[in-house]
Amino acid sequence: MNVKEVQRRLWEQSRMHKQHRESGSPLFPVNSYDGRVRNLMDLLHHPQWIAEACARVMTRSRGKAPGVDGITVSVFERTLTKELEALRLELKHGTYRPQPLRRSVIIKPNGKPRKLGIPCLRDKIVQETVRMAIEPIFEVEFHDDSYGFRPNRSTHHAIFRCKHLMNRQFTWVIEGDVKACFDEISHKAILQALREKVMDNKFLNLIRLFLKSGVEIEGIVHPTEKGVPQGGVVSPLLANVVLNKLDWFLHAKGSHNLASRRAWYNREPNLRFVRYADDWCVFITRASKRYAENLREEIREFLVVNCGLRLSEEKTHITHVREGFEFLSFRLEMGVVRRGHHAAKIKVPLEAVANAKRSLAKAIRHRPQQESIAVRMIRGSAVVRGWAHYYKIAHNYSVVSSLLDHHAYWIAVKTICRKQDISTAKCLRGYTFGSYIGMFSTCTLAKFRDIRMAWDQGGPEPYVPGNGDYESDSEVDGDRYIHEKNRPGGMDLKHQALARDGMICSQCGKPITAATSQADHIKPVESFASFVQASYLENMQTLCLSCHKEKTYAK
Repeated sequence: MNVKEVQRRLWEQSRMHKQHRESGSPLFPVNSYDGRVRNLMDLLHHPQWIAEACARVMTRSRGKAPGVDGITVSVFERTLTKELEALRLELKHGTYRPQPLRRSVIIKPNGKPRKLGIPCLRDKIVQETVRMAIEPIFEVEFHDDSYGFRPNRSTHHAIFRCKHLMNRQFTWVIEGDVKACFDEISHKAILQALREKVMDNKFLNLIRLFLKSGVEIEGIVHPTEKGVPQGGVVSPLLANVVLNKLDWFLHAKGSHNLASRRAWYNREPNLRFVRYADDWCVFITRASKRYAENLREEIREFLVVNCGLRLSEEKTHITHVREGFEFLSFRLEMGVVRRGHHAAKIKVPLEAVANAKRSLAKAIRHRPQQESIAVRMIRGSAVVRGWAHYYKIAHNYSVVSSLLDHHAYWIAVKTICRKQDISTAKCLRGYTFGSYIGMFSTCTLAKFRDIRMAWDQGGPEPYVPGNGDYESDSEVDGDRYIHEKNRPGGMDLKHQALARDGMICSQCGKPITAATSQADHIKPVESFASFVQASYLENMQTLCLSCHKEKTYAK
């Protein structure tokens, strides 16, 4: 089976179904349920289909948090063929039952908790088979102004679309947010939306099992009567399936093509919208604030009746574009450009700068005393790169990045001084490499200014079944929890050994870097009284990944 070809055919069948449904007229009545996709369950338990889903899940979940069964990727791979065959037969015979989700709570930047439900590895594989099947079916139905959790679409595309609408003289903005969307979304609304495109009761029953699988909290399984788990593979897609109804409701409220020109000529109100998952903005032109307030109430009623959702009172506002507003952690406001006229500008909000400082302090300074400087620099560099890649499209990025670089530099200086018990002057002499600071020249703290500004305002690439990159949300993706080894002080020794060995593998002589090598004990740790006694420079060597794996399995 060619997985991409099957997805392409599903996409074509769904596109023809949509065209057939929309071509109905009183003279030639059309049943909107004709042409729905059938026999999806037979696709899920095909050996090649489930093998492709397994490969994708293994790549994403390696080294990540397990579900309630505690099985990680490395454990699952030991009996991979046997486990996949058992999973396939369960799906084929209808005996598959998902396990409860593992509850995990994270703290959002605003200080509020977010509840995640992490599925087991085998359940992730089955959810991936479901996502691979229904994604091409519903990509046909999704609106072009929806950007969240869709292939080849990102937050940057949504922000650039908002900027474009602000420059098109849209005056009022309804900043909308659905209250606890993933926790409150109606199961009935999800299944009803799926039935409009899928005619397979076994497949729909599998979706129902996932929705009703429950969540385990302190050893007790609690039933789930509503919502989709944040952390599930298929959850964002199911949420989009339901919220797509809101997209087309807003689309019908506006005028398009020739009707848009007619509305402009007659000075009639018009609107456009941008949605990213449960966050959305409605832009209104040639209308008063009262018109926007009435529209907000219509949206509120529509969400309650059709999606079982409610608007968040504290996050839903009506704002004039001159005042500016925040969307997806960006600040959008009108400003004066070089030619003297007003234009929309994308800026980094003050809250984002404060969050970056807190994240840097948490990653570098507020760590256990025994944790090595190299580990802190690596973790801090990850924070720097992630923040910079997200905000590099902002107009004031260069100014903010310079301020944050100065802040990060002195956080690192204070950390090294405390860790090594040295003065600031000695730290600057021994741990600076040009304008960078770190433990070694091969392990320095990255700079925000290393990531250049990018004002690429191109739209998203067209959807191609079977291809596409996804932008993940760390607050929704349960795979983000990475297990850290309980050896926080060993990274400095690794970099010292790398420098001593000339950045080559001690066994095969292949050039290596910190990312493509492992620190290895020449004399095994078992020969010493403790791990600390075994970890000294003369007993360390650096091996490439293949040599280290060969030595490990040879024991």
